[in-house]
Amino acid sequence: MGADGAIYVPIEEEPIHLIKRNLPLAQSFSQIQTLKNFGRKSKLFDTLELKSPARIAIEKDILSSSFVDFLQSKAKDIQLVDGTSIFRYIRSKKSNYEIDLINKAATLVDQSMEYCTEITTPEMTEIELASLLEAWLLENGHDGFITTRAFNSELLHYAYVISSNSAILNIHFTPISGGGLSLKYPYGPSRQKLKRNSPFIVDTCGNCRGYISDTTRTFTCGQFDPKTRDQLESLQEVKKFLQQKLKPNVNLGDLFNEVMELTKELKIHDNFMGSSSDKVAFVGHGVGLELDDLPVMYAKGPDLVTGNVLACEPKFYSENKVLGIEDTYVITESSNRILSKSPNFFEISL
Repeated sequence: MGADGAIYVPIEEEPIHLIKRNLPLAQSFSQIQTLKNFGRKSKLFDTLELKSPARIAIEKDILSSSFVDFLQSKAKDIQLVDGTSIFRYIRSKKSNYEIDLINKAATLVDQSMEYCTEITTPEMTEIELASLLEAWLLENGHDGFITTRAFNSELLHYAYVISSNSAILNIHFTPISGGGLSLKYPYGPSRQKLKRNSPFIVDTCGNCRGYISDTTRTFTCGQFDPKTRDQLESLQEVKKFLQQKLKPNVNLGDLFNEVMELTKELKIHDNFMGSSSDKVAFVGHGVGLELDDLPVMYAKGPDLVTGNVLACEPKFYSENKVLGIEDTYVITESSNRILSKSPNFFEISL
């Protein structure tokens, strides 16, 4: 349950769920047995009835410095330490229950990609198509929010529609951000029209009970030209390579470097994961309760373990073209299982 508050997990005793507002409502939803009113922040440690001295691990990367400093000033002999890496590592290993929810999110997105082929016209704007897709997703079970961990990050849309005609201002944590609706929010779908025979991508995050999937597919109203089809086939080669390599104990740093070498062989390296002057430094990222979960496939990435769930997103950008294939993978005991199963690209008949 996303109630405003906090959870305290002691080493030996049962966890405590602290609720800031509407305790009776939280009691009807929370799976934690012991619930208490959060109360005054200055009395937090008294509310928890903690014995000092003690050490408490907190998520310092998502709490404001002023709040942490305030808590420490009231903690007396209780030391607050950063447990971010511990919490994030635990969350990166998904249970079968969590994987089932991510799978349901991915399946809904697959269905939305098919729906996209039924409603899209070249005269539509990016934001018009995105709005129709998001309405369909909400009507068919999407939970409507995409949580990110990055501090102060705002994710307005969960069906990014970005055409090759859009101004590409890569200011977000993605290789292709889109032009957005204003300079205040210069990312995501714009008011540019899709146009005929021009590629566009739909990058959609699914959400089932808070668990997120991530899928990108490439579309065109009409047909892809031969050069674009060759570039899409190169991205598919990267996808096939990833499907073969993703398994427990594989080092993501090594795999990232192998993918970079492959893109050189395929002659798409200069435009892979962004422009030559503004590439992102990853090919894949974890998904779960947050879109930017662990682990990350980058040059110093960790070893994969069973239960990791990654979105791998080989994408291509040039000044007049955006292409992408993104899929959500579960790392199994011996290999991987792909959750996003729609075709890699679509030509929409006119």
